[in-house]
Amino acid sequence: MNNQSPKPFIIPLFIPNMGCPHRCVFCNQTSITGQEHTRLSVQQVQETTSRFLGFKGYHRGRVEVAFYGGTFLGLPKPYQQSLLDEAQGFVEKGQVDSIRFSTRPDTITSDVLKALTPYTVGVVEVGAQSMDDTVLSLSRRGHTAEDTRNAVKLLKDHGLRIGLQIMPGLPGDTTGSILETGRTVAELKPDFVRIYPTVVVKNTVLEKWYGSSRFKPLSLADAVELTKRLYLLFEARAISVIRMGLQASGSLLEPGAVVAGPFHPAFGHLVHSAIFLDLAARELEMQKTLSKRIILRVRPREIPKVKGLSNHNIKQLIQRFDLKELRVVPDPTVRENTVRVENSLT
Repeated sequence: MNNQSPKPFIIPLFIPNMGCPHRCVFCNQTSITGQEHTRLSVQQVQETTSRFLGFKGYHRGRVEVAFYGGTFLGLPKPYQQSLLDEAQGFVEKGQVDSIRFSTRPDTITSDVLKALTPYTVGVVEVGAQSMDDTVLSLSRRGHTAEDTRNAVKLLKDHGLRIGLQIMPGLPGDTTGSILETGRTVAELKPDFVRIYPTVVVKNTVLEKWYGSSRFKPLSLADAVELTKRLYLLFEARAISVIRMGLQASGSLLEPGAVVAGPFHPAFGHLVHSAIFLDLAARELEMQKTLSKRIILRVRPREIPKVKGLSNHNIKQLIQRFDLKELRVVPDPTVRENTVRVENSLT
């Protein structure tokens, strides 16, 4: 669990479904992004960027304008350039540091990246989703794992920071293929990753497949466990995991928007809590003697992770180790991502 650099101040601009040559079986971008499928105008780029800049405090880091929700490099070139021109104007005024966008791996070519030279693009996020070609085919992605490998190489050659997005639990996925995707992505050495366990969203092909029992999503417990293993895999290689689970946008929280699958508004917290449950259990197991009353000392900001949602971890540890009482105490002298056990409680 490495220390991450300060988070940038991101100004999000959504282009849901735009530029996508395929409609993947899991995709309903309007639900996922919370934005209606309308063409983002240059005026909206101007207005949204100006409005967000008004929210930026002095303590925030670098500012990035981010185009999310579609395949940016798949947009018609004149339209793509008009959006970039508007964002670049803020860069040249010194109000924004750089531009970032998300795109499909098969839209990234050497010529396309050369065309970006006039613009201050700093980060490109690539929707890899899986590194298993069978899974990609069943999901109707329209690209291969090799396309992702080639895209990463080209982006690195052009000196760009790279984010890779993966979706555990797609059609055809197994525990083995999910973990192999994680290992393969780690070998590509992106700067960061996002992990979005697959959920069944309304008005998608996946909803029809789920209704006919053709597709079964991961349970929440399995998704948390697999994401935990992926998180630890990436963190061990100093690859930051900047998000786990879909953001709980207003549209996703509407009744019926998520039909099935491991969606939880605090999914990332569940994963971190699972990691700390393992840490605490390991420390307790290492004690030569264990009293019935225990104190766990942790850094103050890590108390919620140690306790778990609704004190889940506390209950699990009391039951597992047959304790009468377990308290979590804040202690700033404890190292980050560490649990210190006191074997008595008075």
